[in-house]
Amino acid sequence: MEILVILMMISSLFVFGFRSFRLSIFSYILQTIFLVSIFVSLALTYDAKELFSWAIIAFFTKVLFVPFILLFLVKKLGVAYEVEPVGGFLVSPLIAFAFAIGSAMIMAPVLLEFSLIKSETALIGTIFIFMVGVFGFILRNSFIKQILSYCLFENGIHLSLALTAYNSHVLVELGVLSDAIFAIIIMSILAFRYYKIYGTLDTSIADNLKG
Repeated sequence: MEILVILMMISSLFVFGFRSFRLSIFSYILQTIFLVSIFVSLALTYDAKELFSWAIIAFFTKVLFVPFILLFLVKKLGVAYEVEPVGGFLVSPLIAFAFAIGSAMIMAPVLLEFSLIKSETALIGTIFIFMVGVFGFILRNSFIKQILSYCLFENGIHLSLALTAYNSHVLVELGVLSDAIFAIIIMSILAFRYYKIYGTLDTSIADNLKG
């Protein structure tokens, strides 16, 4: 499980760092496959049958449905690459990594006290992935990258839920996932409309939306 968590952490940096939208989306697919594998691993290790259902739901929604929406959006808009982010393509991933790993190291011992599964590495990974998503919102100007950032911290939330409360009913997981899917659909529609109005996915140019 811990190896899979580390792979999720690495793939989150790929989602954040790749300039190509398609590569970022495929990195997200890979990360979510790792997440599904963790669900299955935990289900087998801790006899948590609920996590088998979580794995199935996550596979169809997060591995198949969400990437399909994003790939369709990229194709429909005819965009391939991200605009220059805050701090540039080299600096912004370093900033995100530094703050994410720092936050994870500070917060993991606290979560460990309340977690059903006592794995500090896994909890560090959970917080790291969540924080990379948060910094994606802060440091990336592209509408699609911000949607992917939402997907990242949502993966962090799901991993946290599996580690701290894997005995929750499958309806909990279904509820969280369904909310996320609707959010991604709405954000994709907004991204489409934004591109049609401004001719770009760069959210920093929409001065008339500020304050």
